[in-house]
Amino acid sequence: MSNTHNFNIVVTFACLWLAVYLSPAIEENVACFFIFSVGLLHGANDIKIIKKVYKKYNLSFYKSLILYILIVLLGTAMFYFVPFLTLIFFILISGYHFGEQHFHDIDYHSYLIKKIVFASYGCAVIFLLLYTNSKESADVVRQITEVKLPDDFFKYALIISLLIFGVSFAIVWNNIKNPIAELFYLLVFFIVFKTASLIWAFAIYFVVWHALPSLMDQIKYLSKTVDKVSVLDYIKSSFLYWLVSVVSLFLFFEFLISNNDSFYAFFFSFLAAITFPHVIVMTKIFKH
Repeated sequence: MSNTHNFNIVVTFACLWLAVYLSPAIEENVACFFIFSVGLLHGANDIKIIKKVYKKYNLSFYKSLILYILIVLLGTAMFYFVPFLTLIFFILISGYHFGEQHFHDIDYHSYLIKKIVFASYGCAVIFLLLYTNSKESADVVRQITEVKLPDDFFKYALIISLLIFGVSFAIVWNNIKNPIAELFYLLVFFIVFKTASLIWAFAIYFVVWHALPSLMDQIKYLSKTVDKVSVLDYIKSSFLYWLVSVVSLFLFFEFLISNNDSFYAFFFSFLAAITFPHVIVMTKIFKH
């Protein structure tokens, strides 16, 4: 295991230990704090990255901003008009994004097999989270889409994802630095997801295992190295976008949502809307 993954495991189980001493309300607030701070921060520099990735098109700041906002609005409109199909699409694209972040350094000759590994791994993680918290997950889906899922929906989705991942993972086995460790991480995720509440489990995975590694990759892309100076530069350049996102979301929840039962629905819908452009940005980074 790498030092980074050793750190992730220690932090993961420390978070599980911490949850024992937190009330459900405090746990939810702490989880949201880390998702809104570290989680949103890892997507706050998308506009700057868009300008660099598409520099041959000479995109100005305003053109990049408009492009970003249009994609977010498109995602929001899709959730409004076709919520169930959009949610399925969001899960699939998020699964691909999580898998790409985790396995982007795989050196394998087949582009298609790599993409299948990315998508199946990420979907397996997501459906593992949803299956181990099936009641909460089904309630969130119902709030977002007004669709009541069959009782075994998450179980079969998880089985299918794991089967596809198992086959594709076996194909690239010799091209992965430590395949046994990767399987061990899935066991860690199962323990975390089974033990923690939906929001706490999601926060642990999203922040510790996805957002922080993604931040490191973005800083490397923008500054060529990760050190104190490059980290501070990243925070400075993304702070305004991050602040606007957090304040807007806070005001939206505070003044427009009177029903607490709808919190998760709006929360995950918001994450979905900003995920669509972020996935495009990160895919471009890994191609470079």
